Amino acid sequence: MARPLQKFKNHLIYYSARVLMFFISLVPFSFASRLGRWFGTLVFGMAAGERRKTLNSIRTAFPKDFSDAQVEKLALSVWRNLGRNLFEFVQWISMTREKVVSQVVRIRGWEHLEKAIARGKGIFVVTGHLGNWELLGAYMTSRHPMAAVAQKLYDPRFDQMITWLRSDKLKAQMIKRGLALRGILEALKQNKIVYALLDQDTGNDGVFVPFFGRPAWTQSGVARIAQKTGAALVPAFVVRGPDGQFELHMEREIQIPNTGDKEKDVVETVRRYTEVIESYVKAYPDQWMWMHQRWKTRPPGEEK
Repeated sequence: MARPLQKFKNHLIYYSARVLMFFISLVPFSFASRLGRWFGTLVFGMAAGERRKTLNSIRTAFPKDFSDAQVEKLALSVWRNLGRNLFEFVQWISMTREKVVSQVVRIRGWEHLEKAIARGKGIFVVTGHLGNWELLGAYMTSRHPMAAVAQKLYDPRFDQMITWLRSDKLKAQMIKRGLALRGILEALKQNKIVYALLDQDTGNDGVFVPFFGRPAWTQSGVARIAQKTGAALVPAFVVRGPDGQFELHMEREIQIPNTGDKEKDVVETVRRYTEVIESYVKAYPDQWMWMHQRWKTRPPGEEK
């Protein structure tokens, strides 16, 4: 009985989303952005479980910095920004590629990427679920060939839609999950950018490094591949500036240590790129996905 019910629920979500997407596509971009903010407010009020996760994560990161009222205000801003991102993303479907990437109005630090490209060994653009990471990917692939590992969605219809937008419209190479390592190595060999979101606890292939002063299980596969191939690790983020417009920030390449202890060097590399991600979350706390349970996996012997 559970399976037919789940199937009905998936159909309901999909067709409701298509109707909503149709109406979003009819309104001007600026109005869609405002509607998205309202939608985020609505979801924050209705999704009790996700709201609780958001509040708990913020309290974990800032145990002494914010009052309960400030935590609540920040959490609401997080969901409003996510709503804006979602509605703006829907608008991209009817936009040209050039129109999409033109939303990035300010660029800082592009020379760091150019220097890495000149090395010719491939580049990992290291980022997180901050600001508008989809726009970051769109902008990157408009300037230099890029590949990204495709994360399969629970509904193949949504998966097909997102894949079409990323690969056909925005021209990014999508690497299928089962062939991820082979695809990544081939892309690096061709001196492409490989897009790497490295701010979540995926439960595998990781090491513990500090994140907001607490050990967090963090993906290490990218660090291991870069260590073996010589690929550059260049942090980059697209965030909303004070005026609400998008700006691209690129940081200096993360240096991979070479002490002779490969595992120790991997942990140090992960610590370095996690430190950069944390600095951006601190600078733009209302633009990160706090509902993700970042500290879910705990070191052996430590209680959750």
